[in-house]
Amino acid sequence: MTRLVDFIRKGGKPVVGMIQLGPLPESSRWRGGRIADVLEPALAEAELLVENGIDALMVQNLGDVPVAARVTPVQAAWMTRVASEITARHDVPVGLNFLENDAEAMFAVASAANIDFVRIKVYVGAMLTPFGIEVAEAHTAIKLRTRWNAEHVAIFADVHDRTGTPLVSGGLAEDLDFAVRLGAADGLVLTGKSYAQTLDYLGTARRALGAVPILVGGSVNAGNWHEVTALADGAIVSSSLKTTGAATGTFDPERVRAFMAAVRAPAA
Repeated sequence: MTRLVDFIRKGGKPVVGMIQLGPLPESSRWRGGRIADVLEPALAEAELLVENGIDALMVQNLGDVPVAARVTPVQAAWMTRVASEITARHDVPVGLNFLENDAEAMFAVASAANIDFVRIKVYVGAMLTPFGIEVAEAHTAIKLRTRWNAEHVAIFADVHDRTGTPLVSGGLAEDLDFAVRLGAADGLVLTGKSYAQTLDYLGTARRALGAVPILVGGSVNAGNWHEVTALADGAIVSSSLKTTGAATGTFDPERVRAFMAAVRAPAA
């Protein structure tokens, strides 16, 4: 059992702070530079988040948007360096997501960098996304987790992620079941296209799957934390902690502290 899953199983409601990297080599926005240009801001963000009480971290390559179909070797290498530095410095669970939905690259990095969990945005079925059609990565993820002795890495699978549209589906409940029962996901990430839809997704998942660990992937703030976690087991948070109120920009220590104070306060 991984640290994040264990935290949830023991009744914790983790706040997962999202570290968004700058452009990696060969990405659409790469203009040259050294790994320090990516590494140093990521380390500073990790330090700020952990110092202010965030329970877990996740590293993601938002700076590469729009992304290609697969991760390149140099991108995987740079991500491994960044993730390894973060996991070595901080005693919290650290997760990983490549927006390319490349499970092979994610498990290559995770197996080398002491990663605790990966987030895979299209795990079962197929989705029409802004970058084209993306298809299920469950087979690749489970095969490589086994082959590369990475059973300590949990898989958190998105189902009906808000940035895409299912091409064919028997409905959310069926796809949730497929992700967990057939795909062997350890947990889920649910995010509707609106806050109301997110709550609807959470209700459907709880009725269908019971105690499977569920994180919310977006639109969570200090004001709605307790409503969300009445159904969910935690949330991945970025925009509500930043000066811009968006996924890009810098973390505001005051906002992080205020968010964590609201999380720790009893529900009204």
